[in-house]
Amino acid sequence: MPVVGISLEKLLELVARPLERDRLIAHLGEIGCDVKGCQRVVYYRCSTCGESVERLPLEEPPKECAACTAGSPPHKVGESEVIRMELLPDRPDLFDVGGLARAVRGYLGYEVGLRIHPVSPSGYSVLVDPQLFAASSFRPYIACAVMRNLKLDGELLRGLMKLQENLHWALGRDRRRASIGVYDLATVIPDFSYRAVEKDGVRFVPLGGLPLHPSKEATPEEILLKHPKGMAYRALLEDFEIYPLLVDSRGGVLSMPPIINSEPTKVSEKTEDLFIDVTGPDKGSVAKTIRVLVTSLAELGGKIESVRVDYPGGPEVTPDLRPKAMVLNSVNASRLIGVEIGAERMSELLERMGYQARSEGSSVTVAVPAYRTDVMHQVDLVEDVAIAYGYHNIEPALVPTQTVGEEVELERLSSIVRRAMTGMGFHEVMSLMLTNPKVHYSMSNLEEPSNCVKVENPPSAEQCMVRTHLLSGLLETFKLSRTQRMPQRIFELGDVCIVDEALETGARDLRKVAGGIMDPKTGFAEVKSVLESLTRELGLKVNLEATDHPMFMEGRCAGVVRGGGDYVGTGHGPVRRGGPEGAWSAVIAVMGEVHPGVLENFDIVQPVSLFELDLTQIGNMV
Repeated sequence: MPVVGISLEKLLELVARPLERDRLIAHLGEIGCDVKGCQRVVYYRCSTCGESVERLPLEEPPKECAACTAGSPPHKVGESEVIRMELLPDRPDLFDVGGLARAVRGYLGYEVGLRIHPVSPSGYSVLVDPQLFAASSFRPYIACAVMRNLKLDGELLRGLMKLQENLHWALGRDRRRASIGVYDLATVIPDFSYRAVEKDGVRFVPLGGLPLHPSKEATPEEILLKHPKGMAYRALLEDFEIYPLLVDSRGGVLSMPPIINSEPTKVSEKTEDLFIDVTGPDKGSVAKTIRVLVTSLAELGGKIESVRVDYPGGPEVTPDLRPKAMVLNSVNASRLIGVEIGAERMSELLERMGYQARSEGSSVTVAVPAYRTDVMHQVDLVEDVAIAYGYHNIEPALVPTQTVGEEVELERLSSIVRRAMTGMGFHEVMSLMLTNPKVHYSMSNLEEPSNCVKVENPPSAEQCMVRTHLLSGLLETFKLSRTQRMPQRIFELGDVCIVDEALETGARDLRKVAGGIMDPKTGFAEVKSVLESLTRELGLKVNLEATDHPMFMEGRCAGVVRGGGDYVGTGHGPVRRGGPEGAWSAVIAVMGEVHPGVLENFDIVQPVSLFELDLTQIGNMV
């Protein structure tokens, strides 16, 4: 995790109470901050782009600016003692000195209850170009705000820049989901337009300028190819035909999100009022990011003003700092914490953590502040109750009942399988449980069954369903390693999932093992010997039955049935078309030589033999 340095002097100033350094560090640990200690650091700043960098006193000063590669090295602008902390990705509201001081004041009882941040209308608006919602673009969403009356000395300016980058990391996922632009309001003329632009459709001077040409205007395409920030984040835009651009009423460029701001709008120590935007393809991440940013700046004395965003579907006002209502069951919370805490006492603890809380019976009605983007479930409130109560105040106790642990039968079988397969020279692999019908069924020459589990809101088209067998995962692995030395022997031991409406979850997990051999000389006999050795290690008595399976070559495929058991067949034998996941209870495995058409679909030129064994079915047989 990234480590951030928080000015000790500024933090104590904002806490506004006498507090020894060691006690402050102890309280930060109790809140949940991972404090690495205190150090004295020296600050350097690039005079060209304003990028700040810090060094320890004994370290050499930077020889060049990493952000703009300016000819002159950054110059020293000061030094101070800082508390070095590892960032908590789920608590972006603690990334800077303002948010951290707010949390400390509440935890120590200096300032309890919901922190209200007044928002006044700025009268400004941003018009969003409908082209940004087209398939040829991305990042159509934008949220804006105005911050007034900020006194940005060198220390707070450095803190603002670090907060911006840390939010890019935590909420923006390295600018992929959200990116921030901060501008000197005095350098622009409202209103604003967020529009689409061609790769060479505009020219402006990027922040810091191009290497060796700091004042030269450049097109968006030139910035991606030549500017340090453009080269670092080029992958976010290069696949699109049009780029997003934020301009003011005169057509002056503020930024090309998510890459770079313009040089004329650069923020300096003379800046008093800020215009802020957050853009991205994910509206939720954009809204969360601007809420955290403006509320942190408000803790430093800034006044928040809203901006109207005119989308094609209608206007919205940002930022929205209204608290979110939740209800906490105090009985359940006490059970999870392990300490009996009444609803009234729980309300007091939540008030210390920055919430508004009111108890009624065993329930606590909670108003969650807008900057607490991590609170999504009751358990998040329970965690804050435990923090306010103090983990150090919970007395350790033995569990009331003593039991003797025993290995689950399915895990015992899995251990036997893993030892047997590695003993036969196989290497274990792990593939993703999420897949898609094209790879899992079409490329594998299988028909998609009705009992596969689909993902309602998939992260991508490639991960829209849960796997129902392991064989396609082995073929994908062979595809990636097809240029390596032969033979290749791999196996995977893992769960698959099918629909089961009889269960509360609506789905059932099955534990399976699949093995594969890729080699010019591999064939049915080799994979048969491997499966027979494995079933022998498991203590199973099995019979082989010739069958047809669409993934394997005709006449070189077999189903494995329980020894002496009966099975039901169709025109395709005991394994129904649609995959081994739909086998009848008597069939516990399938094996064979992979059909050349399937190998061609996966770009595999060597013969491959595979098997898959259902461990869930044999759990009661051993």
